[in-house]
Amino acid sequence: MADNPSAPLSSSPDSSAHARQRRRRIGLVIALAAVVVLVLLSAFVWPHWAVRNQQPDAQAQTSASSRPSQASPKATAAPLPDSASELLKAMPDTVGGFARVKADSDSEWSTRTPIEEYSLVYSTGRSGGDVTLHLAQWSRSEDAKALYDSQSTGMSGKELASGKVRSGGTVTGSYLEKADGDDEHKALVIWQNDTVVFRAQGQRTALEAFYKAFPL
Repeated sequence: MADNPSAPLSSSPDSSAHARQRRRRIGLVIALAAVVVLVLLSAFVWPHWAVRNQQPDAQAQTSASSRPSQASPKATAAPLPDSASELLKAMPDTVGGFARVKADSDSEWSTRTPIEEYSLVYSTGRSGGDVTLHLAQWSRSEDAKALYDSQSTGMSGKELASGKVRSGGTVTGSYLEKADGDDEHKALVIWQNDTVVFRAQGQRTALEAFYKAFPL
């Protein structure tokens, strides 16, 4: 009998199995795509989840030895006299793990005629944890800069750090840290912030923990 061209072709078992496998694969791809979409949506709905998972835990944890100590100071902050000026009152009682244990008037820079000048001591209450802070204020930032330039130029020792001081995004001065020329374990840093000049010195580890946490 002659073949009928209009009759449907019968499917072999192999081709039917292949079609079923193909349909299963397509279904699996669609399911995986749906899971990905749900995960991305959850990252936007719960942003803290997304942030926490952007970095491995090992990177999120910073070694305690690389951060200035924020432990409460063992020393107790000495109260300022009632007659203290606004500048002296602006000096914090504590800076990280340091407490202000002494505050006296001074005259080291008197030839530069500052409005006021002080010498302060901040301490952790531990051996080697004292930092001496000297500061003075002028009526003009130009006069403060002149003192800063003179002091920073006369500093000996290896430079450890330097840069600009900023307040609210505006450059208000510069800073310079150098190692002590006579003792490599000690350091000194001086900085100008507008009309005030600060100079801090002490053991290098303590000094850097102090001035990096100092708010002014």
